[in-house]
Amino acid sequence: KLFKGMTFIAPRTDALRPIGEARIEKSLKSIVQPEFLNVITRKPTIYRGGFPFQVEVAVAFGGNAGRPTAEQIQEGQTGRKIEIMRFANRAPLLFDGGGCAITKAVQTVEWKRYGIKDIENAPLTVLVNFISVHVPYTSAGKQAIADEDEVLEELRLALMDSGRRVSRYIIGQRKLQEKQMKREIFLKYIPEIALALSKLTKEKEQLLAKKLEKLVLEKLKLDENVEK
Repeated sequence: KLFKGMTFIAPRTDALRPIGEARIEKSLKSIVQPEFLNVITRKPTIYRGGFPFQVEVAVAFGGNAGRPTAEQIQEGQTGRKIEIMRFANRAPLLFDGGGCAITKAVQTVEWKRYGIKDIENAPLTVLVNFISVHVPYTSAGKQAIADEDEVLEELRLALMDSGRRVSRYIIGQRKLQEKQMKREIFLKYIPEIALALSKLTKEKEQLLAKKLEKLVLEKLKLDENVEK
């Protein structure tokens, strides 16, 4: 408690070696070909009163992001599950994922706020690289990071920041799909409406259809401007 209340001189952070946003972005685009990708590098901070650390987070959505389960492959399903890629000082952590601070941080974020209703069954790849001069491993096996308060909070902040950016993309895609559906529905009924109006007004059916199409396109454009 006293350590948390103390104000220490900021430690040197030049020993921290992040992978770099450009490298992470290039790698994930090559591996999972996502529809959307966001990479964040947080500023260095400290835990336990003096150990400097830094967090890199990348969230890839859509495309080949996530991982198919064995059952899905056998049944020929296209759905995918969330994939968490954990690294510590650039080294992959392959085991003990359930007890790792990275996994816990991902699980404690309310992804529904960011347009992802079922995080366990989402086409999502989350890459986290924890950088520190002293990684707080849970055991001598060095396969999981301890959930230190400062570490867990920093991981959550990075994930929530990425989540907000993913949310903007998902909401934008949904609006685009809704707009396309509206357009298709309106255009579908134009021939019937034009025919009925032609019988009532004695105007040419083709001319009425063109005017209705123009009206639909202008209306959709107006709705788009209102949303902006």
